Amino acid sequence: MSRSRKVVSGVVWGAMMNILGAVYGFISVPILLNYFGKGEYGLIGLATSVNVYVQLMDLGMSSTNVRFFSIALAKKEYSRLNKLFQNTTAFYGVIGIVNALILIGVAFFSVEIFNVTPEQDVIIKRLFYILAAMAVVNWYTAGFYQMISATENVAWVTKLSIIPRIWMLVVLFITVYCKLDIALYFFLTYASLIITIPALVKKINSEVDSLKFWPNFDKAIFKEILPYGLNVFSFGFFQFSFYNLRPVFLGMQGSPEDVADFRILNGIAGVAMMLANPVMSTLLPSSSRIIANGDKDAYYKLAYSGTMFMTLIISFCCFGLMAVTPELVELYVGKDYLYLVVWLNIWLFFILGNHNQCISSLILAGDDIRAITYISIVSCTVGLVLTWLLIPTYGVGGAIIALAVYMTIQIGFYYLYYWPKVMKIDSLRVFSKSFAPYVIIGLLTALFISFYVHLGFSLVWEILVKEVLFMIAFICLSFCVIPKEDRQYLFQLVLKRG
Repeated sequence: MSRSRKVVSGVVWGAMMNILGAVYGFISVPILLNYFGKGEYGLIGLATSVNVYVQLMDLGMSSTNVRFFSIALAKKEYSRLNKLFQNTTAFYGVIGIVNALILIGVAFFSVEIFNVTPEQDVIIKRLFYILAAMAVVNWYTAGFYQMISATENVAWVTKLSIIPRIWMLVVLFITVYCKLDIALYFFLTYASLIITIPALVKKINSEVDSLKFWPNFDKAIFKEILPYGLNVFSFGFFQFSFYNLRPVFLGMQGSPEDVADFRILNGIAGVAMMLANPVMSTLLPSSSRIIANGDKDAYYKLAYSGTMFMTLIISFCCFGLMAVTPELVELYVGKDYLYLVVWLNIWLFFILGNHNQCISSLILAGDDIRAITYISIVSCTVGLVLTWLLIPTYGVGGAIIALAVYMTIQIGFYYLYYWPKVMKIDSLRVFSKSFAPYVIIGLLTALFISFYVHLGFSLVWEILVKEVLFMIAFICLSFCVIPKEDRQYLFQLVLKRG
């Protein structure tokens, strides 16, 4: 298969994978919430949130390994490739053991760290022990996926990843039908991460001859690749911290019930980004090539037209959901959770802050990413402090208010300083031409449908009809606003991608 066909195939399968993930996340929350109860279900979110944050120990090596594996494969330096791979398995093996020890330590002091009852403490200890056992295997095999990605078999990896998703769906329904307890459900769900290991090993052996899977730490190799990894790590650390520490803080300052509320909101809000991400990654041109070639025309096209497209997609997803949030929440988890509607609407609105990703990719393509790191430090610190302080008063709302402040700080920094002063991008043009028109169209359409369209149908049909009305209105109105030359440019991006 040609490189371009591999890229297109990877994008298509990636979109399918995101949709399947969205479906699982959407249906699993109400089922598990009803089966385990709000308190026990919140323990699952609490345990997984702690473990997700430990993933920072990767130190940016996932992207680093793919880069260095790819270079070695391109140059046919198979001896060096083997050293890189063995070094990776050694590094991840150590990280897996450290991860397990951290989780065991958290389990040992769980009653002191989290606001849980004695009965809940017994359960959460078991969950942490299960995660600890799985951590060693999962970390050790992380390099397997990276090696296959380096061979440009992205579509194959994505197809393989569908198997664990299906496994998780089967486990979900077996849990309810066979009345499994929470610990067994948790174990079987996380077992989905190891069932694909034999297929991974077989695929690697078919792509690369004589690759050794036994770990062997090479100090010289590690010293060579670590600086690049830390450069990637420095950018993502604070953003990752903000998004993944909020549910942990909810467990410490609030209760497992607050964590359950957060997971409910995240299950719906996450759909907006899951639907948008495949389109974003498909249409983003090579920012690195633009910077390297000094192509100013492409630079500003990406800044203005790219941002416009991003805004269109995110507005369509976010305001499309906002048009039916009361019905959606009621269908999702029942009338008892309608108090979450206001927080869900706020969360969805501030997802719009991600419209800056095209311009941010230009920053990342350059040599100096300190600005992103600095503003991430400030916004993350302020956001997490606010989260901690507001949770006792507002519960899950404290985490949503903190998200609004976090996003406002970041967007304000870019619009008021970095874009116009450093990147020479007209912030007023970005806001008035690429962002505001489509946000206004989406907001007004969503408000009109939410407040004035009441059809008296069942919840499912009410949601479907309202969504169709929103889609027609938003697409038609946006089509009238998009400049002709930008429409042509975006169509060309779709056709030429890859």
